[in-house]
Amino acid sequence: MLIWSTADGGGALTIDWDFVGRDVLQTFQSVCGGGECRYSTIDPGFMAIADDPRAGFFTLAAGTMVTIEIVAIDPAATLRINGVALAQPGDHALLGTVSTLHVHPTWQLSTAQDVVGDFPLTFKLTTESPLYAESAPFTVRLTNRPPPPTATPTPGAPSTSTPTATTAPAVCNGDCNGNGVVTVAELITGVASLLNGTAPCSALDRDGDGVAIVGEMIAAVNMLLNGCPSTPTPTETPAATLDVIQATIFAPRCAIATCHDATVASAGLVLTDADTSYAALVGVAPSTEAASEAGMLRVDGGDPDNSFLLSKLTGPPLGQGSRMPLTGGYLSDAQVELIRAWILAGAPR
Repeated sequence: MLIWSTADGGGALTIDWDFVGRDVLQTFQSVCGGGECRYSTIDPGFMAIADDPRAGFFTLAAGTMVTIEIVAIDPAATLRINGVALAQPGDHALLGTVSTLHVHPTWQLSTAQDVVGDFPLTFKLTTESPLYAESAPFTVRLTNRPPPPTATPTPGAPSTSTPTATTAPAVCNGDCNGNGVVTVAELITGVASLLNGTAPCSALDRDGDGVAIVGEMIAAVNMLLNGCPSTPTPTETPAATLDVIQATIFAPRCAIATCHDATVASAGLVLTDADTSYAALVGVAPSTEAASEAGMLRVDGGDPDNSFLLSKLTGPPLGQGSRMPLTGGYLSDAQVELIRAWILAGAPR
């Protein structure tokens, strides 16, 4: 959902998103535990970008802080934004600051376990900036009801489905036939897998649990838009230095157009070159509130267990965001160990 204003240099906050045409949002279970289940949507977040608005929308001034506030919500539901629970009118959470505002995929519905239904939600966007008024209310219904099953092919009818199972490793999410390119047909296969709860090809199931989820589909869409990463096989174990990590991991896997490049800077983190990465990581508190409150640093030199970077790469606990990278499959064990060794050595520049 793209955040703009309604007038050039002023007006009110607004969102470029078709709530009228899609007033019921299908959500899919992402995690359950402790009596609670959380559900994500295919449209998982908010962004405020610097250019190319559609007619009638205008770019927000740099430095504008944007907050989401609940106007009305079903009492059986909670909306979670960046781990902050919004359960009643007036509850609010900071989305971020323009032009680095980029929240994904942490737009979540939360309910008690086994509670299923449609949950009305009305919210608005607010800011302390004197340039802009708060947005009009936006109303949508989130549903965690199971979607209808896909149609069963008629016996004898020609098949129109995409060939499914391959044994290719999930280096490029959605590349079911292993040819290094994700196609629209393969994405259609992925959508079907979300609806029927199965993973029809190993390249869609990057965590190997046998089920394709929303995050894995988002990764496949990014591969379609941005292309699959090249993954040359190393001939020898590389040295555990920041320059090697930057060249082989941060630059090709993290500093991409949808995440940690200088334009998007998701979570305020830019990993475009070794000096920038060092300054953004070593000794810096994470922007994720739960991890920061636990005393973690993005990279704590000499202490891998207190380094949030490693937690994000291996699977953070509930409430601390998604496992990274979001696209192209997770890092290999060897890549994670390379970063761990660098941190253990004191994270030198």
